[in-house]
Amino acid sequence: MKKMIIAGAIALFLAGTWATPSIDTTHAATTPNIMVDGKSAATPLKSFYAGDNLYIPVRVLEEFYPGTLKWDNTKKQLNITGSGTSSVLIPGSESIQWGGGQYRLDSQVLLRQGHVYIPVTALNTLTGADSKLNTAKSSLEIQSGNVSSSVRTPAEPLAVAKEDAKVKLYAALKEGNMYKGYILEAGGVKHPFAWESPRFVQYPPELYYTDINNDRQPEIIVILTLGTGTGIVEQELHVVNSKTWNETAVPKAYEAARTLVASTITKDKEDTLVNLVIKGSSPSTVSIRMPGRAEDISNLGTSAGIGAVTYYSVESGKLTAKTSVGVGFGESIGTLKLVYKAGKTGMEPESVTFIPFDEYPASIKKQ
Repeated sequence: MKKMIIAGAIALFLAGTWATPSIDTTHAATTPNIMVDGKSAATPLKSFYAGDNLYIPVRVLEEFYPGTLKWDNTKKQLNITGSGTSSVLIPGSESIQWGGGQYRLDSQVLLRQGHVYIPVTALNTLTGADSKLNTAKSSLEIQSGNVSSSVRTPAEPLAVAKEDAKVKLYAALKEGNMYKGYILEAGGVKHPFAWESPRFVQYPPELYYTDINNDRQPEIIVILTLGTGTGIVEQELHVVNSKTWNETAVPKAYEAARTLVASTITKDKEDTLVNLVIKGSSPSTVSIRMPGRAEDISNLGTSAGIGAVTYYSVESGKLTAKTSVGVGFGESIGTLKLVYKAGKTGMEPESVTFIPFDEYPASIKKQ
């Protein structure tokens, strides 16, 4: 009798062992299939529930996100590098590292059978993509939108003007990590432009719709980020007439600033002085003191550099730009702010003002 009981127990144990589902088949009848932009996900890995949290495999990012996934076996973490940004996923952690910051998740990152999974609620934070369950909860729909590397002609706009929701900017085509051409829409009419720029998820295109040249007709202002790096930011500006679709000429901020600002670098006892002479509607002279830097003067150059970092914007109906002032090997000592006005052949700088940094005392005299 004991042998029969033991044999029966072994049979039940073996049956239970062989019936144990894998991570890819657990909850197969109750967890949704993953869809990316209307198509079934290519990865064989499945979604699953852990408690009330729905998890998806990070590998699905390879189907739409312009980034590279690489497992670091020493640090036991997954590194995701994309266009100008990086993220770190650590199994067991309830946060992700993204763009130098920590972002809290609804639940922890999981490692199952050599694969990393994240709660689906983290997808938007990590990639910018949206997701939703269908009514029957049988399908998880991932809409990659403007971050997608699989949708070559996006239907959703990259930017919408806050001044008028009918003014929109679309990418004409995605190719790798580049936007190849753009489409502007205003008043229900669309027009293509041959602009190109990298696809920086953290620096999306900016769009404004306001009258910046006092012709009583709003202009479309598009700002594209062309590149970023340590001490470097380059942006491209486009001003478009929404009726004729013609572009208005605008001198680049650093080029305009160089024509309006003269500079010298000299010693003053133990210090170094950077002197600026600024022309324009509000001329001024600026003396920037670099304490204790006289011995470095041979490395600082004979004049200041302008334009390593440049940002454009629209403030109170005025087109503006901020561009850096630096010395030596990329050492920034302040910022020049340009305000543009309408000129004879397009926009031109009306005024230039210097904005000092706290660590470098500056004496500013109006002329």
